[in-house]
Amino acid sequence: MLMPNMFCMTASLPPLSCFRAFEATARHLSFTLAAKEMNVTQSAVSQQVRTLEDRLGEALFDRKTKGLTLTDAGRRLVPFAASAISELIKGIEMFQAARERETVSVSCTTSFAQLWLVPQLKGFHAAHPDIAVQITSTLWPDDYLTGKTDIEVHFGRTAQLNPKAKLLMPVRFVPVCAPALSGRVAGLDDLWKLPLVETVGALYGWSRWTRQFGASGRHAPAFVVDSMILAQTTAIAGLGVALVSPTLCHEALSSGQIHTVLDLPTQVEDCFYFSVMGPTADRHAVKLLCDWLEDAATPH
Repeated sequence: MLMPNMFCMTASLPPLSCFRAFEATARHLSFTLAAKEMNVTQSAVSQQVRTLEDRLGEALFDRKTKGLTLTDAGRRLVPFAASAISELIKGIEMFQAARERETVSVSCTTSFAQLWLVPQLKGFHAAHPDIAVQITSTLWPDDYLTGKTDIEVHFGRTAQLNPKAKLLMPVRFVPVCAPALSGRVAGLDDLWKLPLVETVGALYGWSRWTRQFGASGRHAPAFVVDSMILAQTTAIAGLGVALVSPTLCHEALSSGQIHTVLDLPTQVEDCFYFSVMGPTADRHAVKLLCDWLEDAATPH
């Protein structure tokens, strides 16, 4: 019911050019100056205003020998016309700005995007406000739309990646939990008394961690999640101990939402790499983002 009424109201409106001519004339109180601003003839502006007056059934200007003055009807219409035109200009500028701003697209895992990339991007935007960054996140690396983005960030080994992939950052894992649980862990025996959080599909999990540190027995997880972001969230909630990357989970660790338990970090063979896809490697904006990624990932 709403759409037909809206259509009828729109169809009954005088042309936008009439309102533009009226608003410009009202500001200048001159057909000549309004015409100069609009880059049309004086007679064209005068005719547009006359058309609007005919449609409204009201005179909008008193045309006198010494110049123009607004009538009461004209004064009432000015704020509406000015506001409408101003909003239209803002809308057009929004699209123009989007066309003028260059976009660089990045694909990465959801955890990498949320835990590391997005928190870091404030620095890049401050340095390059004219470059828009489009992020496409996936849960699993196999879900990447290879070649559809300018830059791909992968977690894995060089043998599995693009031969031109560059190392972004090595990865190590540490056990973490909420502050309420961390005080209860003085050694490995205490650790196994707490619920464990396992990240399904991760190349490095509790079974491998326990083997590395000579821990005996098999310890079944109490919670299974499908990403590091969920592992961190589960640990923050106090549900158990999770294995996470301190680099990715830096904010939660530095804010005290989670604590590292047992100073037994382990580095793994898998690392974060990034690849520039196809012909986009020569784009200046892509090079700027690649340089920034490397700098941001380098310990200072």
